[in-house]
Amino acid sequence: MNRRDRRTLRRLVAIGIEIVLIPILVVGARATYAAFSATTSNSGNSFGAGSVTLTDNDSGNAMYSVTGMMPGDSSQFCITVSYSGSLTSNVRLYASTSGSLGTYLNMTVTQGGGTPITTNNASFNAACTNFTADTSGSQIYSGTLSNFSSTYTNFSSGLALTNLSASTSWSANNFRTYKFVVTLPSGVSQSAEGTSVTATFTWEAQNT
Repeated sequence: MNRRDRRTLRRLVAIGIEIVLIPILVVGARATYAAFSATTSNSGNSFGAGSVTLTDNDSGNAMYSVTGMMPGDSSQFCITVSYSGSLTSNVRLYASTSGSLGTYLNMTVTQGGGTPITTNNASFNAACTNFTADTSGSQIYSGTLSNFSSTYTNFSSGLALTNLSASTSWSANNFRTYKFVVTLPSGVSQSAEGTSVTATFTWEAQNT
């Protein structure tokens, strides 16, 4: 190999070395930009809905099933409504009726408790055993049955009820006993003869 060939070979070797070095340098540059990171966590989170629970002591029975009423007849009945929900709620009473006799029947609703008044031992019956009326503001409605059902038709328009502390905010272990008295007046119109009415009374609680 002459001198000229040896110089050419050295150039080719030098070029080859440069080509090999280029990707090595690029790889090294990428490695220097690795990301820093850190995390933190908060575990064990849970959510649960509160409850709105309203019950009564009617055991699935109607308050009234009266037939053959004559002018001057009167019937009474007591029912206890208890609240046991975890959320503070408002409780309201409303009704629906079907039939024309409701326009002639007078009705009063009196609120109270048991005996003593702070207990819910008043029986669900016509005798209103152990019922004790509030000392003040005990009568919360007086009028005809049909007027009650047309005035208080749903929760929004319902009759607002208070607990034994005279508050409209009911919490767990609140209760009330209600005495309903329904009367067919002695001077009722002859047009009431032979008529009838059915009624549904609803107590509804909604959380505040």
